[in-house]
Amino acid sequence: MAGSHMELLAPAGDAAALEAALKGGADAIYLGTAELNARRTAGNFDEPALMRAAERCHEREVKLYVTVNTLVKPSELSLLEKVASWLAAAGVDGAIVQDLGAAAALRQMLPRLALHASTQMAVHNPQGVRYIKNLGFSRAVLARELTFDEIAQCACEGVELEVFAHGALCTGCSGQCLFSSMVGGRSGNRGLCAQPCRLPYRLSGPLCEAAGDLLSPKDLMTLAHLDELKRAGARSLKLEGRLKGPDYVYAVTSAYRRALDGERVDARVLSGVFNRGYTAGYGPGVDDRALMSDPNEQHVIHTAGEIPAPRERLCEVNGTLTARVGARLALTLSDGACRAEALGEPVARAERRGIDHARATEQVGKTGGTPYRLAALTIDADEDAFVSAAALNALRRAALERLGKLRAERFRGMGRAVRPLEVPELPFQREAKPLLCVEASDASVLERAGAWGADELIWSPSDVTEAGLARAPGFPFTLAMPPTLPGDDLNRVHGWAQDNPRIQGVLCANVAHLALKWPGEARADYAMNAANPLSVQTIGMPCMPSVELTAAEILKLPGERELLIYGRVQLMQLRHCPLNGALGGGLHARCTRCDRCDRGDRCERGEGLDAHVLIDRKGARFPLSRLKTASGCIVRVLSDRPMLLLRRLNKLPAAARWRAILTNENVAEAEAAVRSARAALDGSDFKTTPEWALLDAQPSTTGHYFRGVE
Repeated sequence: MAGSHMELLAPAGDAAALEAALKGGADAIYLGTAELNARRTAGNFDEPALMRAAERCHEREVKLYVTVNTLVKPSELSLLEKVASWLAAAGVDGAIVQDLGAAAALRQMLPRLALHASTQMAVHNPQGVRYIKNLGFSRAVLARELTFDEIAQCACEGVELEVFAHGALCTGCSGQCLFSSMVGGRSGNRGLCAQPCRLPYRLSGPLCEAAGDLLSPKDLMTLAHLDELKRAGARSLKLEGRLKGPDYVYAVTSAYRRALDGERVDARVLSGVFNRGYTAGYGPGVDDRALMSDPNEQHVIHTAGEIPAPRERLCEVNGTLTARVGARLALTLSDGACRAEALGEPVARAERRGIDHARATEQVGKTGGTPYRLAALTIDADEDAFVSAAALNALRRAALERLGKLRAERFRGMGRAVRPLEVPELPFQREAKPLLCVEASDASVLERAGAWGADELIWSPSDVTEAGLARAPGFPFTLAMPPTLPGDDLNRVHGWAQDNPRIQGVLCANVAHLALKWPGEARADYAMNAANPLSVQTIGMPCMPSVELTAAEILKLPGERELLIYGRVQLMQLRHCPLNGALGGGLHARCTRCDRCDRGDRCERGEGLDAHVLIDRKGARFPLSRLKTASGCIVRVLSDRPMLLLRRLNKLPAAARWRAILTNENVAEAEAAVRSARAALDGSDFKTTPEWALLDAQPSTTGHYFRGVE
């Protein structure tokens, strides 16, 4: 089995789950405070509870990591300061962070605090690991959807890698899901995901009509793959479950503890805990059908009788017992770094027999229920000293309690005085008329967009293989990078871009893109989740803010900004294919259904995945879009309606650019969107035009610009 030096990281949604994780043998525990964490519906920890949790962990030499892994809005930076003071006081071992601005703030306020890049930061390739290393992160919590080979590539960058080992899987690529936010008004990036992926959907199109839990994966179990994770370079195994109860946490933690300690653990030991069926996940290569849960499988909860024995971490201590007649009974315990002494009543002279050394050692060694084990006891006693068992019990309890406090106090504060937070001031916003930027994956549509009034043409490739890149526009354009792209594919696109003289700029959509130098002007797309002045400052380029901000919140961001004025938002990116799963499954990386249709010849555009939609229980239709890569397709789930902000022009924040994204519109609809935006920018009465009449008749949304998000 895998070596025990891989850290076992267990979840704690509340104090009871924390105790379960400790008893189960966790090396480290992660939890959230009541603020700024991605599991806001868990019990979580206020300041006093966090202090107690840190004391409980550090007494046992268990590390404690705190999640600060939500997007932080401008108004919440003061809240971040409060959380930083809690982290400092408790002496936690690290903070798990999604927001680049939050990371910058914590580096300012607590420069010695270890930072872990949350899976919500969407680090999924070596380039992304390299970028966060240069920002000062010591650990990357990798995206859940990586293969063992992709993990191994990330392990070469000199940053600790944490991987998910057990529990619920998100179906969408980590940190890139807007489904709950845009459809239900509850943001996964803000800790309130409503899990729309767990609902039934219907897949409809020319190749398939299917229904079921098409977006709901089984739960991850890697007990049989710990050696492979170790060889890939994983240094921390994360168990999901901050919304689970203490029994679940204990059962799962103890099973993985035993496996890491070299015991053979039958995977069936966890068949009795809540699950949606189990999968090995993406590591060995995902089967599109086998990944998804079966709605007919019963979700079960284990009983107390199924819990395996306690495997809590124990610290060895040495002791000295002093029993001199007339002097106070004394017990000193030491772990090598801390030394605690407890004093009892004066020792009386025995009437019959004096102290029995063996029995005294046995009594002091009764440390059950504590994280200590007595390794050796030296007894310095008069032969006729009388020491009762009750006196030894009281002395042992007092000494261990004092030792625990001393061990925990080593971490408190850790010399971490919280420095003041400095936020960049808002620079002058230029008043020039915004440029109209039009994005599409079809070069012929972009060419027409130029005639319709676009100032900038943005190509968003649907195929980043060598053959696909060869079909790039033959005119000057800006390249829109896909937010999710395996490392080898990213290198291919980057090398091609460097040699393409027609590329005038690049839209970066992931931290990995920030690690590379691109031709022309680099800008940040909305997938970069710029949500506060510090994140904009860290990204260091013009930004399209997070689409989860309101217009008023966008006004508080500095720098040159861009607005999404029209277009469908990418709600999810999948590294499995619902179409392939519905048609029989098989390894995702080997699927060619969108290249070779069932009739055997090559698919035309609109015949493969792109011709299908997902339909929810209310009838909303979510188009699917395929990104072809050499590593296997990435499936994009688009919003059921496009954003359209032209009705609220007087409420929009100033911007340097307006963006219109064209996806599955027909030519007339695409023209209407571009011409209406052009007329609005030029100050014309566009609402009297036939183009606006066509556009206005289509279902649309203003997203979160005016209603916000929880």
